[in-house]
Amino acid sequence: MINKTTLEKLEYKKVLNFISNYTSTENAKEQILEYLPFENSNTAQTEGLYVSEAKNILINFEYPPLNYLPNLKMHLAQSAIEGTILNKDIIKKILELSEISRRLYSYLKLNGEGATLFKDFAETFFIDKNFESYISKVFNQSGEISDNASKKLADIRKEIIKKSSILKSVIEKILKGFSNAYLVQEEYVTQRDGRLVLPIKAEHKRHVKGFIHSESNTGQTVYIEPEETLDLNNEILSLSFAEKREIEKILKELTALIGKNSKQLQNALETITKIDIIFAKAKYSLEIIGAFPKFSKERINIIDARHPILLKKLGRDNTKPLHFKFENNNVTLITGPNAGGKTVVLKSIGLITLLVQSGIHVPIDPDSEVRFFNKIMLDIGDEQSLEDNLSTFSSHLNNIKNILNEADQNSLILIDEIGTGTDPSEGTALAASFLIRLKEKNSVVIASTHHGNLKIIASEMENFQNASMEYDIENLQPTYKFRQGTPGSSYAFEVAEKIGLEKSILEQAREYLDSDKNKVENFLIDLEKKSLELNNKLNQLEIENSRLHGLTNLYEKENKKLKDQKDQILKNTKEKAEIFLKDIGSQFENTIKRIKETNAKTEIIKEEKQKIEKLKEVVEKTYTEPIQDNSTRKDFELKDYVQIKDSLTSGEIVEIDKEKGNVTIDTGSLRIRAKLKNLLHSLRPKNDYSNQVLFSGSSLESTRLDIRGRKPEEVEFEIVKFIDDAHLAGLKNVEIIHGKGTGVLRETVHNLLRNHELVKSFELASVEFGGAGATNIKLK
Repeated sequence: MINKTTLEKLEYKKVLNFISNYTSTENAKEQILEYLPFENSNTAQTEGLYVSEAKNILINFEYPPLNYLPNLKMHLAQSAIEGTILNKDIIKKILELSEISRRLYSYLKLNGEGATLFKDFAETFFIDKNFESYISKVFNQSGEISDNASKKLADIRKEIIKKSSILKSVIEKILKGFSNAYLVQEEYVTQRDGRLVLPIKAEHKRHVKGFIHSESNTGQTVYIEPEETLDLNNEILSLSFAEKREIEKILKELTALIGKNSKQLQNALETITKIDIIFAKAKYSLEIIGAFPKFSKERINIIDARHPILLKKLGRDNTKPLHFKFENNNVTLITGPNAGGKTVVLKSIGLITLLVQSGIHVPIDPDSEVRFFNKIMLDIGDEQSLEDNLSTFSSHLNNIKNILNEADQNSLILIDEIGTGTDPSEGTALAASFLIRLKEKNSVVIASTHHGNLKIIASEMENFQNASMEYDIENLQPTYKFRQGTPGSSYAFEVAEKIGLEKSILEQAREYLDSDKNKVENFLIDLEKKSLELNNKLNQLEIENSRLHGLTNLYEKENKKLKDQKDQILKNTKEKAEIFLKDIGSQFENTIKRIKETNAKTEIIKEEKQKIEKLKEVVEKTYTEPIQDNSTRKDFELKDYVQIKDSLTSGEIVEIDKEKGNVTIDTGSLRIRAKLKNLLHSLRPKNDYSNQVLFSGSSLESTRLDIRGRKPEEVEFEIVKFIDDAHLAGLKNVEIIHGKGTGVLRETVHNLLRNHELVKSFELASVEFGGAGATNIKLK
């Protein structure tokens, strides 16, 4: 259990105030302000993960549908008591609670795909549209009880309106009947005790028969209910009482309905409160660019941490990050000049630990590690007590005595300026003894001091480590950077010299300073200078290491790129071979077919055999060439030899239109257009077939090709392939439907057919078969 003093000294409540400003519901705000650290790391870890998931939802989706809700816990409990009548405003808020519960459930279901932890809440939402509908129909748009809440209420209100109209007429008639206009004090009718009355001048009150209800403060006006309206007023008042009773009856029924669902509604309220708190923490995390570190049983490794309150006050750029590693040591002793940041380091570590143990994100690197402490005790600040007649030193001793009594291996101890307030030598001795005893208890201790001898003890004792606050020796300014492993100097003489103290005084002071101590201080100053130089060199080495690391990554990426290119080349070659072999297979099948059709005449067999031998030579010459790594090149230039993907059509690029992504390819027998994205670099053939276009085996499914509505550059290759497939299929007559339109497609088709070596002739179709919209083709 963390004591109240620790929370106050580390200003834990200030951070809770920051977070409470992000809440929507009154319950969540109250609970955040009373928040305490969890008692075990598992609960804290789970809460931290909830906040991380909520943060992710906030980044990727809209904010959750959380609106203001008062604390309804007591009212929900009362609703379960028979005979209770909740007022209409509370019932409306309970209705809103039901609506928020339903909407929040839908929101998390829709947006919480990666938020697996939020599934834990699914069963605790209250979702009942009938409940909402039953209550909402009782109220009108103004939030008042609707006339239609019940038939009886509607009848009563109609009767009130009717009687009130009659009463108004009677009053107007009475006013018109006054012969003396000066009887009435004002020109309007008013009410007293729910009854319409006339404001009559006091001196004329005897002229109006009726009941006097009251008079004005000045006594100049009396309010009289005329006797003609007494019965009407009585009737209206009676109806008003009936209206009130009916409304109470309706509210009682609604309260009973709420009471039946009281338990579920209370669970929903708790869930909404919990989710409101989690999202408030998530919004705070987004504000501070926060993270949730890992829990470790043995080590502390705080990376790039900032004090949350200073961060809020000064901004990120003006708050120095803290690095603190604690692994094999029990005691860390921080030394350095006054106002150098020692106390801030102690408070930063303490506050960050408290917040993490509360499941709250902190401004820290997510790879940081922290320990979970059952106790966090401290002695920070001047606690001189006039009431208890304690000096500053006595107050510090009292605090340390309590710490020694309670400390154990699960304790974090923070002590600022240990050993101060008394004789330095005695203070040093006491401080050393305290620290050694705490080390024996295996507590984690972080203490600051100005006592030089403690630095020596820390450097010699096992499980102790020195640390210091960096100081700019040249400008005599603290840098507020924390360094572990080296002690620091107080720089008392240097600071005194900077502020203009006489040199003679400083020289005399140095003479009084113990020579050994003077040597130690000079040694520390020299050590700090060398340490700074070493740090600068380390920074340069880190920069160079980063550069080399970057070059290594670049080399690995390029190496992988080359390997991928190689694999792609092999893949493309294999695909080309498969297409080529498929084409050969088709031609071979056609040869067999022709042999059968011609009854195997010797001349035909010999001719077809020669064709097969030539194809064999093409295979051997084309695919025994060494594979070159050029198929994956992205750039294409004039005169490049290319192949169209998924076909064996190849040729030389003679035109390039990079804006449209098109090229014109000379295949030897004709020119066709194709898309740049559909090209592969290819080897220029070295065989008898260099002036021919080779296509894959026939896949012709029809003797007709319909290209209507297409662009010329899109269909050129398709037309050529159609002609070749038809030829391989042994067809003599085919048809291309291009439509009439502007004639551009027709001209494209005819230009291709004129230059195609397999086309014998072509002409437009007859009128009854399409006329100028189709072309009939005869193949060789």
